[in-house]
Amino acid sequence: MARQDAPDPAPSRPAGAQTVERAFEVLQCLRTAPGPVGVSDIARSLGLNVSSVYRMARALEKAGFLEQDLATRRYRLGSAIAGLNRVLHHQRRFDLARPELQRLARETSGSAALALRDRNEVLVVSDLPAAEAPDDWSTRVANSVPLHASAFGKALLAWPGATEAELESLTPLEQFTERTINSTERLRDELEATRERGYAVSNRELYPLQLTVAVPILNQDGGSYLALGVGTTWSRATAARLRTVARQVQDGARRLRPLLVPDSPGGW
Repeated sequence: MARQDAPDPAPSRPAGAQTVERAFEVLQCLRTAPGPVGVSDIARSLGLNVSSVYRMARALEKAGFLEQDLATRRYRLGSAIAGLNRVLHHQRRFDLARPELQRLARETSGSAALALRDRNEVLVVSDLPAAEAPDDWSTRVANSVPLHASAFGKALLAWPGATEAELESLTPLEQFTERTINSTERLRDELEATRERGYAVSNRELYPLQLTVAVPILNQDGGSYLALGVGTTWSRATAARLRTVARQVQDGARRLRPLLVPDSPGGW
């Protein structure tokens, strides 16, 4: 009888990997919190013991990634995070997109933005409000938005196309308005329609009066590297101009690609 080889052992994790992972979980907890958070609240949210969270928080504070309010003893994100954000903008050359964002905001009377994917969310890395936009939620672009309910997210998912496993990882799909896509079947159909038309649309799906159009800035492999888009307040007039705005955003993406995508034709 032939001897059966034993299965290969699971690869061992590097020493200290769990500590690093826990530290990132603490930072993520602070990122999504509405304000400063206490150690016990962080521990409860992450399912960790208070003493472990306290040690990690002190270490992160010493490194500048957290700051503690001396009056309340609660923690908030520290200045080192802002420093990393500035480095990210410099290394990824996002600052070069500002003239194009200015042009789009001026020509479309909307809020222009550049975004990238951050797991199951879209992170807005550079944005410019419309010159005469009213100061309300319907015209502003949030710092992060969900993939399934935003034009930016659909543009990032549609090229080259999301796998079934990727779509399932987004569930449950939170419903923000009565128009929000709330099933993977509807999302799959919407992504196919997005690829066919060449641009993504969020029509009052995230906010009741927001209409947004976005397109991908593609990498060398044809996948979405970034998304460029414009958000406006919905009206019959802005809905009628949707295709015109989409063409303007597509033109902007073509101009930005050699500036922002490494190894793109004519780029850096």
